Amino acid sequence: MEIIIGIAVVLFFFSVFGLNGFGICDEWNRKTLFTMGRFSKVINPGLYFFIPIIQRVQHTIDIRINTYTVPLQRGLTRDNVPVEVDAIIFYQVNNVKSAILKVDNYHEATRLAVRSSIRDMVGKSTLDELLSERDKIGDIILQHIAEFVSQWGVLVVGVEIKDVIVAKELEDAIAREAAADREKRARIKLAEAEGLAFDAICEAANKYHQNPTALQLRSMNMLYEMCMEGKSTMIFVPTANSGTGMPGLIGIESIRDMLEQNKE
Repeated sequence: MEIIIGIAVVLFFFSVFGLNGFGICDEWNRKTLFTMGRFSKVINPGLYFFIPIIQRVQHTIDIRINTYTVPLQRGLTRDNVPVEVDAIIFYQVNNVKSAILKVDNYHEATRLAVRSSIRDMVGKSTLDELLSERDKIGDIILQHIAEFVSQWGVLVVGVEIKDVIVAKELEDAIAREAAADREKRARIKLAEAEGLAFDAICEAANKYHQNPTALQLRSMNMLYEMCMEGKSTMIFVPTANSGTGMPGLIGIESIRDMLEQNKE
């Protein structure tokens, strides 16, 4: 009985001075236990006990994924274009001991490392790469900082480039460049179409040259199509029979000669 009373008195004394010797760790947290100032172990979720005065529970580490929105980072691209880049990073602690013993503040250290990596990547990339390959650049930044922050027990889960901002004047220049590029492609396609049309016309001319009757039939078909429209007046002028079925200057000159002979 005296022993029980003694234990109760000790526990009461400890509770009064905040030295209760036990605690509870939540599922998403990890705690660190130090004995006489030296690291002892990582406390896992659940009920834990320690020896007051000799042992202390100093840190509580949240092992869930942390989200950090990187503020705008200014820099010059490889082609000397000033830009501002912002991003989002996702990271978590995967080694509680390293996060406590190897760095003063793992949150601040990880965020500074990401900022520096983004500025470095901007300087190594062109503007076109920043605008068109955001996912690829995000993966490169992730690989660049993953090894660096791993020594602090931090795992970078992902890096996402949110936006790349350029000056308004440069936006107009980029838009004009894109429009000029589209115009160039359109002109090239038009020239290719003209070449194909020329080849087709030359081929058709050779065929008509070898078969005058076909050309005459084609001429008659064209006259028929014009007559069917009903929107114009057709006047047939006598022409010389050139064998092509198409009007020619010879017929008009013959009419002029005939008129001059009648005057005589």
